[in-house]
Amino acid sequence: MLEINNEIVVSVKEIISETLIKMGITGQVFERLEEQEGREVLILNIKTDDANLMIGQAGDNLLAFQHLIRLLSRKKSEEVTLFIIDVNDYRKEKVERLRSLARSAALKVRRTGEKEVLLPMPAYERRIIHTFLADEKDLLTVSYGEEPERKVVVKLADGK
Repeated sequence: MLEINNEIVVSVKEIISETLIKMGITGQVFERLEEQEGREVLILNIKTDDANLMIGQAGDNLLAFQHLIRLLSRKKSEEVTLFIIDVNDYRKEKVERLRSLARSAALKVRRTGEKEVLLPMPAYERRIIHTFLADEKDLLTVSYGEEPERKVVVKLADGK
């Protein structure tokens, strides 16, 4: 079970709330623990009507906001707490879409025997695909290409 200092959670939530106010965005911050890749992670989910602005294109604004909040929280406390910021469950739904994409690619590769090249995606999305298919012994996933065009390839493990 993840041990999280409640004072740190309150502090990070305050930093998020203050930053939202300075940005002119109305929202509430809710926390939850979620298992990701075999470990529990603190998720700070912002509920807001300004989700499009907060998320940005392909989640770019959300990643920048999370980076800013991590920097601000480290300045306030020496204790480092791993957390992920989400907006209206965008990331949670994105993970489900990526898992569905991985499932579909795996089925297609098994059915056709041909490799499946997925569209370019950022590193954290590629990691979700790789992790989701890691236990599929008959499949292999590899990333190739240069950022920002790096892609995941799903193929049969026997080299086909």
